[in-house]
Amino acid sequence: MNMRTDRYAGVLIVVGNRDDRRVLFDAFDGAEFEAIYTARDVAQAQGLLAQEPALSLIFVEFLDPYAEAEGLCRLLASHPRWRLIPRIGILPRGASPAGSKGGPDAPVAAWLPSPVDAGEAVRMAHELLAGDGAAVVAAGDWLEALDAPSVVVDVEKDHIAAANAKACALFKRPLEKLLEASASELIGELPAVREESLGLGEARIDANGDPRLVGLACMRFNGDSARLVMLTAGPGADSPLELLAGLARSGQDGQAVQPVLKRLIADYGLDFFYVCAERGGNEAEPQVLAALPRAAQGALYPVWETELYKRVLAGSEYAAGQDAAAHLGEALFTQLRLASVVGVPLYGEGHHAMGALIAGSRRTQPRARELLSVARLIGSHLAMQALIARYRSDSRFQGLHDSLTRLPNRLLFNDRLQTAIAEAGRSGEQFAVLFVDLDRFKTINDSLGHSIGDQVLNAVAKRLRLSVRASDTVARYAGDEFTLVLRHIVQRDDVMRIADKIVRVLETPLTLSDGRELQITASIGIAFYPDDGKDGELLLKHADVAMYSAKGLGRNTYQAYVAVPEESHRQRLDLETKLRVAERNGELRAYYQPQMDARSEDIIGMEALIRWEHPELGLISPGFFIPIAEDTGLIVPIGEWIMRTACRDAKRWIERFQLPLRVGVNLSALQLRQPNLVEVVESALRESGLEGQYLDLEVTESINIKDIPNLMELLGQLRELGCHIAIDDFGTGQSSLDYIKRFPADRIKIDQTFVRNIGVDPADEAIVRATINMAQNMDRVVVAEGVETEDHLKFLRDHGCQELQGYLFCRPLPAASFENLLNERARLITEIQDG
Repeated sequence: MNMRTDRYAGVLIVVGNRDDRRVLFDAFDGAEFEAIYTARDVAQAQGLLAQEPALSLIFVEFLDPYAEAEGLCRLLASHPRWRLIPRIGILPRGASPAGSKGGPDAPVAAWLPSPVDAGEAVRMAHELLAGDGAAVVAAGDWLEALDAPSVVVDVEKDHIAAANAKACALFKRPLEKLLEASASELIGELPAVREESLGLGEARIDANGDPRLVGLACMRFNGDSARLVMLTAGPGADSPLELLAGLARSGQDGQAVQPVLKRLIADYGLDFFYVCAERGGNEAEPQVLAALPRAAQGALYPVWETELYKRVLAGSEYAAGQDAAAHLGEALFTQLRLASVVGVPLYGEGHHAMGALIAGSRRTQPRARELLSVARLIGSHLAMQALIARYRSDSRFQGLHDSLTRLPNRLLFNDRLQTAIAEAGRSGEQFAVLFVDLDRFKTINDSLGHSIGDQVLNAVAKRLRLSVRASDTVARYAGDEFTLVLRHIVQRDDVMRIADKIVRVLETPLTLSDGRELQITASIGIAFYPDDGKDGELLLKHADVAMYSAKGLGRNTYQAYVAVPEESHRQRLDLETKLRVAERNGELRAYYQPQMDARSEDIIGMEALIRWEHPELGLISPGFFIPIAEDTGLIVPIGEWIMRTACRDAKRWIERFQLPLRVGVNLSALQLRQPNLVEVVESALRESGLEGQYLDLEVTESINIKDIPNLMELLGQLRELGCHIAIDDFGTGQSSLDYIKRFPADRIKIDQTFVRNIGVDPADEAIVRATINMAQNMDRVVVAEGVETEDHLKFLRDHGCQELQGYLFCRPLPAASFENLLNERARLITEIQDG
């Protein structure tokens, strides 16, 4: 990557298109950046941003309709932590151009077309980041306006970052030479810049014994990536530095900025100072953010009715050091006898001014140009405050989020729950609903007060959010009740692990604002879709029932919902009856999830998965009907059906696409006990014409050799057919190393519960590393299941995992959709070969 060798903070890539996301990840995954964060959508991005990562650059994909991406960019532009971070928008092929009718309108620094070109993305990032552009732009205008030699010094890098013409004359060097100079050699010993010194400091810096630069102020620019020191000299030149330092200290605190405004008014002798922000809509009068003076009985002077205000609001700046009232010819300024007036538009986001700052004095203003530059910076700061205040009071946001914790409220949670139900109904997936209730919270509120109670609720909200993935939903449902939706669940044990983690995280002592420690606990109820209900109301009801079961066990624990025995038995018998005729009625479906080469990310195989699509019940979760099939013995004919189907499909695709695709088929413990299993596999291979080397037979690690005495001999016979053997769900069983060593396996599949915790749980990361190392030493291929994020991918690649499977690449697909995926792959390869 052709960028400066400086270390930048992270890059956030909010892109749904996987190819573009991969191109950007590879382009910026280098020594220049501390971390790469990726999100598939705005919701996942908001989850990442809630963790407040350090960022230097943000990419956002805009998909029509653009409301979500536009809203994210406006939030970033108005947020004190993110507003100076450069944002690059990505437009899909064929989309309306930015700013055109039908195109997106959002505060981004630049636009890239999709498919993204890595070189162009790097070049654009270089332009935005090179030379700490945000800092120099912010400082340059007002530096030139100062009546004294002035420079900006980057203390950490020991160089001059910006300078005005008077500084060039003082040091007798042109600007380009001055910017190449060592700051310490040019000026003398530089002061240390500490976190607590982000304000005005008193310092006299000598260069060869000659005091030249005597004013000092410290500020941050461009987020956290640069700390710069501004030095100047000359009578009155300390004032703008103090004002800017005061702004740096005030952040977005409306009260903290008031002393800065008072200092501005006093230092420049202002008799008139109004800052107005347009409200939008049909409201005629703007919001007045600052007003000096006021008319009788505290009334405001209607500066927004003047022609000057309208000109400034349209984007024009104005500065007159003398005879301003006469020049403007407006009654208000004549009435106030203003000799000097400046006006600057306020820009919060986009290209249109959102308000105006008008200031004036009854005396002439010799520093009008300087005042204009300082007013521009202060006005921009006030505009940001106004935007944030608007965002926080936005009726839609308030209507969908809890005002205390900022989590989704009951209304938004129910909406997301319905969305999860609709998507799971289409895909046949299961998900979990968790009901979290704080134990004895009323006692905390009554004995320690509501302010402590609020601290507890905020802490719980943050801990819950950090305990789950960004794609999951955490909401404050009511009072001390929180609800969660955990998506993409394959096994119930995954949810139990998360619930156990939440219990442990919440019981960690909380340090209150007054230094006291408080221990809180929670009881958690769990309900699964579709097993425990197919509508939101029933799922929440059952999660609530399970939560009270947890409280009955002594609190500080979790429980899954258990149906009333009679009801459960009746449902099971009914489903068993339907399952017995499912194959005969053509209700079984084969789904395929691709397996990828970890280096090339090309498709090298697929796992065959069974789905049941009932004409009345729809797609039924495998987590629900597979246990019934195993208990009743139906897993044997169902397993044979999926094996024959998978072999036929694999043979067809291998011949059509000329790809050596392997297909994985699971063997249950009951199938392994069947005396004719070898004949069944041989028959499936013979009838389909598939060679045995393309069939992977997956056996779970938990299968005990004592339960199947001839297991090793049986697996040896299957390998003689040319089939490969894979140990599935590795890490969840209790196998000894000697057992694994003797087991005739070609592949080891790391269970997804460990892979999903990469970057979250160091213990699970250690298990993954150990499994990869062990498999390599035994000359076994390693397959990682449950790969969902770019961080998972990078970790597994770095540690030598050869094959990958998970939602990062593709969810399980029906046979027709999987064939379309192979068609698209073939088309792309043809395009590349044709040049």
